Amino acid sequence: MTETISRSDRGKKNMRVTLMGAGTNMVLFFTKLAGGILGHSDALVADAVHSLSDLLSDLGLILAMHFSSQPPDHEHPYGHERFETLAALGTGTLLAANGAGIGYEAVQRLVIGHYGMPAVWTLYIAAFAIVAKESLYQITIRVARKTRSAALRANAWDHRTDAISSVIVLIGIGGSLLGAPYLDSVVALIVALMVLRIGVVTAWEALQELADRGLDDVTLTQIREIILGCEGVRDLHLLKTRKIGHQALAEVHLQVTNPLLSVSEGHQIAERVRICLLQAVDDLVDATIHIDSENDEEGGAVLPPRSEIEKAVASGLLARNLPHPQQMTLHYLKEGVVVCLRYPFPVGATLQTLEAEEKQIQDALQGKIVGLQRVDVAWQTSG
Repeated sequence: MTETISRSDRGKKNMRVTLMGAGTNMVLFFTKLAGGILGHSDALVADAVHSLSDLLSDLGLILAMHFSSQPPDHEHPYGHERFETLAALGTGTLLAANGAGIGYEAVQRLVIGHYGMPAVWTLYIAAFAIVAKESLYQITIRVARKTRSAALRANAWDHRTDAISSVIVLIGIGGSLLGAPYLDSVVALIVALMVLRIGVVTAWEALQELADRGLDDVTLTQIREIILGCEGVRDLHLLKTRKIGHQALAEVHLQVTNPLLSVSEGHQIAERVRICLLQAVDDLVDATIHIDSENDEEGGAVLPPRSEIEKAVASGLLARNLPHPQQMTLHYLKEGVVVCLRYPFPVGATLQTLEAEEKQIQDALQGKIVGLQRVDVAWQTSG
């Protein structure tokens, strides 16, 4: 199971590594841009735009993390983790747009045949960018795994993509210096396609999460096995899950082994299932458990409420001059409602007189209650 981390510590760790990334991207943007313009390298300018998109996404992520780290409130009872999802969507959209723009410029240069000759010292800028971005990726991905932040994980892969693009830029500049000037524009196009792809994937994942995509099949199978392994559970249905930022929620209907168990026992079964799920399933922060006496997945008849049944029982017994019960328990089943009546044990009663009175009570209530399946009578001795 993944190590538990508090909301406050999670927010601090995410914010610290994101600020580090923003500072690094700011330095790389200005360094690459100046080097690309002064050193006549289109690929390095394209890589600078990539670093700019990284910087902007870092700033958006910082703002999102500020809100997502806040505890749940009246208006946001499930917390504010969706802000991270929105940040991931913004990052992906920005990357895709920048990738398309860079690619368009690169294709134009290749079609026109306008190539520049980069300066030798631009190689050192590309090498510096590789080391800086790969180091940033390693640091960020470790924190993202620990805090289970989808937005931070996307940001980490953005760093890795930038590092790979700088490797390609290094190769392109080197090839241009060795006599193939078109390689600089070819590399710019390759970098653009990489940026476009990571942007589309990141934005699509964020959109899926905003659309309440459920957990993967492996996790759903794990949840089913845990539930069916709990005492008192016969089956389950209507299992629903969804992601909210780094968290996950579940909702499920349980069919218990005994359809006539008490409300308190049903609650205990549900609570045991909920605790088992939260302890065993990573990212799951809450589970809503609905107890069913029978499988109601396809729905069922709507039977009369207690108030109507109490009136029908009282009038039916009164009409036959029969005693009113001390307690009435109702069991709503698929075939109908079972009415359980509890009476004090009559003084001097015999088995024959008890059976006769039970028969009178049952006959008095037949046809009086909509959906009545049967009437059970129980006799309770004092003490």
